[in-house]
Amino acid sequence: MNGIILGAGRIGYNLAKSMVDTHDIILIDKDKDTCNRVNDLLECYVIHGTGTNTRILEEADINKADFFVATTSNDEVNLLSSVYAKENGVEIIVARLNDIDHTEIFRKLGIRFVNPETSAMRYIARNIVRPTAQSLVSIGKGNAEIMELKVKNSDILFMPIKEIENNTNKFIIVTIYTNDEAIIPTPDTELGYDDSIAVLVKSEYLEEVRQYFTVDNANMNDIEDIDDISNIDEIEDLDDVDDIDDMEINEYNNF
Repeated sequence: MNGIILGAGRIGYNLAKSMVDTHDIILIDKDKDTCNRVNDLLECYVIHGTGTNTRILEEADINKADFFVATTSNDEVNLLSSVYAKENGVEIIVARLNDIDHTEIFRKLGIRFVNPETSAMRYIARNIVRPTAQSLVSIGKGNAEIMELKVKNSDILFMPIKEIENNTNKFIIVTIYTNDEAIIPTPDTELGYDDSIAVLVKSEYLEEVRQYFTVDNANMNDIEDIDDISNIDEIEDLDDVDDIDDMEINEYNNF
């Protein structure tokens, strides 16, 4: 997939780093020194400029992008650039929302958003430290992919996430989209019909998991049990994940 990430701060940089091996990423940032440092660290195309400059977005071939993520600390920049991406036919758009007082305008304009302050700790607590999440974290090596699906299977409607994911090492549900707002689910969160969900899936199970959520009355009775997840080769560097601010990439510490 072709993607544009606006903002090369901690969120934008780490997102680009996690995706650059499997996707064509263009990273945009207004700070020239930051662009130079990122250019030395990542194998992606880096553009110096602002997200409200349409010339910069056109240089990034925004009309050819599959997804656009605005991660700057400025809500106005994130909103305006996301609206421009939407007008240029980008299908997947996510914007960082810094001030929750701006929630309504993002919703009215149909821009999907994530507020890091309200979502980050729930993501760490509910997803990363869960055993089923640990077995799938190596997305950067191509071992897993994120799929966005609409829930059509009536057998799992209003069933808690913890029961849907029970005893499987094939997938985890990482986000639920409701009313254009991204919700990081807890184990007790329930799915509704036609909910959009982002699912992190091991690559060999992509089609099986897609059918499970999108085909009515589908089942996954053959899901494997996890006897000892500590032996899964994909698990790396999760021993000390207690706070999102500790998840810095080593070579990025000087930014």
